[in-house]
Amino acid sequence: MGKNKDMQELTNLMSMALRHKIGSAANKDEFYANKYAKDAEVIMKEAEKVLLRQNWNAYDKAKIKEQLKIKLRRELEQKDFLRNEKFEIMNEEIDKALKKFGLF
Repeated sequence: MGKNKDMQELTNLMSMALRHKIGSAANKDEFYANKYAKDAEVIMKEAEKVLLRQNWNAYDKAKIKEQLKIKLRRELEQKDFLRNEKFEIMNEEIDKALKKFGLF
């Protein structure tokens, strides 16, 4: 796969994983919170596999962060059953995930 396709796949997987992680944190009292948290971990492991396919330069890392913010905000806006604190923790969770992957 090309770098752009890998970048798209990486940001798609990361946004899905972060949506699940934020959903479990924002609605921690709901019955599905633990399942969402576990799903987030599994999806992040898949994203890590995509991450390792390429060598990401500084430009790529900035583009990944930008795309991830856009995709995650869009996904969270569609999930109106999640509490609004989802937007308050979004940037923090993005930064944590990017640091974990060495992209920040």
